[in-house]
Amino acid sequence: MLLVILWLIQDFLTVFSGGGMQIPGLFMLGVVYKLFVDEGSDDSLWAIWSAFAGGILWDLRWIGVPGFFTLGYVVVVLVVIQVWGLIPPQGRASGSSLLVFVLLEVSQLVPPMLPVLILGGAAGWNYFLMQQVYSLPAIMITMYIYLRRVRSNKV
Repeated sequence: MLLVILWLIQDFLTVFSGGGMQIPGLFMLGVVYKLFVDEGSDDSLWAIWSAFAGGILWDLRWIGVPGFFTLGYVVVVLVVIQVWGLIPPQGRASGSSLLVFVLLEVSQLVPPMLPVLILGGAAGWNYFLMQQVYSLPAIMITMYIYLRRVRSNKV
């Protein structure tokens, strides 16, 4: 339910900005955060399907061509699952701030990078850079929530 709410918030913010501001990928931050929190479960298939569904909806709603953000979302989930799986549970519990930041940044870096690489052009790079600037506060808030949860031993 959280992921649906985040997708809708991201969509509403995009509509209300009227194209004047690039909105961070709140949906992907939610998926990655849930992967961090649900680390005890070995079944991460929900994350792959959630990323696929969210990406298809985003592509159909804003891009018009299915596949751009869908591919990015699924790649991000697979990278996070692999990297997070390499870290022993003791290392995850200690709450490595740098690793959490890098994985959250990857969730904001890869999906908007794919249309830029495919379509190219200066407008694409401006879009990408502005989205990274606006994503930083969302990443920091998500990182703070996760690390606070880890430090209170709720993960």
